Amino acid sequence: MASVVDEFPLFRVREEKERFLLVLGLLASRTITLDKAAEVLDMSRAEFSAVLRTIGFKYNYLDEQELQKEADASKNLLKKKRCS
Repeated sequence: MASVVDEFPLFRVREEKERFLLVLGLLASRTITLDKAAEVLDMSRAEFSAVLRTIGFKYNYLDEQELQKEADASKNLLKKKRCS
């Protein structure tokens, strides 16, 4: 039976697949930054971001509380613009 790593469609070499999957896990757990993840994979940040978009991996720098603050600030700004 083939392993998940072997079945992963990106990259050809098993070691590259393993490194990519490890980096995804570290990124998802906020153990490393997007920049560091790209560096580990020897990609530019733009290239790595494109790969993440391609596979549907959602990454956000903000935690839930910060994200809510940003959303609230955006809503307030839109309300002010409409009232002007």
